[in-house]
Amino acid sequence: MKKNGFVFLETIVVISVLSITLLLLFSSYSFMLRKSRERDTFDNIDLIYKTYYIKDILDNYKASRGANDPRSSIMFYIDKNSLECKKMGSFNSYVCDLSNPSYSGSLLSAKAAFEADKIYLLNPNELLKSSNKNNWLALFDATTIDYINELGVATNKQIMVVKYKKVYGDGTYEVFHSSIEV
Repeated sequence: MKKNGFVFLETIVVISVLSITLLLLFSSYSFMLRKSRERDTFDNIDLIYKTYYIKDILDNYKASRGANDPRSSIMFYIDKNSLECKKMGSFNSYVCDLSNPSYSGSLLSAKAAFEADKIYLLNPNELLKSSNKNNWLALFDATTIDYINELGVATNKQIMVVKYKKVYGDGTYEVFHSSIEV
């Protein structure tokens, strides 16, 4: 009788250990799946079209405010006349942050139609060759820093970089970047 009790207890212990191991493996696997969807994507054809249309929205916004000079910077004009786009530090770079869920500014159509999260106007060469690199690194999130590094110092003109963020129902998201010369 004692021997049967020992076998029963041993079986319960083995089942418990296996259950805990499988639970840990499942949580690890689901974490890896979630992280694999949180990846960066740069400059595919869809994003280039979206970025072109966002530039068109900004050009129309600028023209509707009376700034028809093509040499005037899109972001500088928006920064000068609104509160939604700001100059970034001491650099000649600007950011429009559309990431707030309650955002209702003039770029709402770009956010709603194209899932734009942030719009930057910058010169990658100026940032990458800067003597105070740590200062500009603090101004961007990690995915945007990766994208600017991908552009490299060869890009020496003002460009508009758009960060897109697609959020899924389960809380995971994908971040995309694309740029166009302005």
